[in-house]
Amino acid sequence: VQVTGTGGKNMGSDFKSHQQPHWDVLQPWLQRILEEGGIPSQLNLITGKACIRLVVTVLIIEDGGNLKDASLLACMAAWKDTKLPVVGKDLVEVQGKFWWKQGRSITSQQPPESEADLVETNSESRDFRMSLSMGVWVHPTSRTTHLLVDPSAEEEPFLEGTLTVVISMSTHQLQVDYAGKVALTATDLALAAKLAKGRAEELQTVLVPTR
Repeated sequence: VQVTGTGGKNMGSDFKSHQQPHWDVLQPWLQRILEEGGIPSQLNLITGKACIRLVVTVLIIEDGGNLKDASLLACMAAWKDTKLPVVGKDLVEVQGKFWWKQGRSITSQQPPESEADLVETNSESRDFRMSLSMGVWVHPTSRTTHLLVDPSAEEEPFLEGTLTVVISMSTHQLQVDYAGKVALTATDLALAAKLAKGRAEELQTVLVPTR
């Protein structure tokens, strides 16, 4: 996974120095989530001999806050549209090299003549993952803890922490990432899990189309 950015109203002259540390955290986080989602195993051509290298580039045009959710959703959309060649059907091995059956090498920069040259794996067989990030805000007088879903760039400086729940759409297992100064209760975590499951249900029909 590569994370890069370009101009935008929230990307002034001091943007790089202010946001680059955040990108340094975002990139390995995306890499970990994609790897745990089983993507590497689906890029294998011949065990121990060859595999496909998949590079996902996240281009941040404008940072309005909560880059984790937006970036992961973009990665999942790209993975949904990715079509993988199959050895024997799309590719043939000749002296340790793979060639398209039409006579082109898989390493050729020339695109296939049609989308039929690639075989798309069934979207339902892929483990799509989505995340829901919530800011942890503490009331200044009552000292009660509140979860703020999808915090904006203006709200993030006032937060005491960030809680991100990642949910697998195939197994429905949850993964919780939390970085903050405030201890969260079981009730807080249960609410966060419920909100994440609700977001997953909203995106289910988009990422995993029904037959």
